[in-house]
Formats: sequence, structure tokens, C-alpha cells
Amino acid sequence: MGNLVYIGSLLTFIGAVWLIILSFQNGKTTGEKLLWALVNFICQPIGGIVFYFMKRVGLLPLLLVIIGFILTAVGYPSFVSQVMQNMPK
Repeated sequence: MGNLVYIGSLLTFIGAVWLIILSFQNGKTTGEKLLWALVNFICQPIGGIVFYFMKRVGLLPLLLVIIGFILTAVGYPSFVSQVMQNMPK
């Protein structure tokens, strides 16, 4: 189960970077591009959801971010217990 954290984090990272690239590609002005890039960088997955519904692009990277968050949340408890068990006493 600890591997789910790594897989989920990787999927989230890939999806977030993809959304940031899409925000630079689909903005009309420099300010709009920068704003959407910052929203996608700071506020995942909410920023990605808002970006998708406003611009109608980026469904696949948004799904990667959401699936990544779910996998990370599912694997986190077992990951933490593994780390705690391996700590020196």
C-alpha cells in the first residue's frame, strides 16, 4: 500500500505540470496565462477543476491529478505506519 503514495504523487505531479503547460498555451494575454499557471500550481485539484470548466481544456491531466490525489490518500495511512515502524527507538 505504501507504493500507492509514490504512484499517486507521480500522477499528481504529471497532471499538475501538464495543466500548467496548458494554461500557458490557452491564455489570451500574458497576465491571463500567468494567473492560470499560478492557480494550477498552488490550488490543485480545485484550480484544475475551475480551469477545466472555464477553458474546456485539460480533462485528461485533471483526471490524472484527481486519481493521483485519491491514490495518495488511500496509501497514506499504511505509508505512515511503515515509516513509524522503521524509526529508531
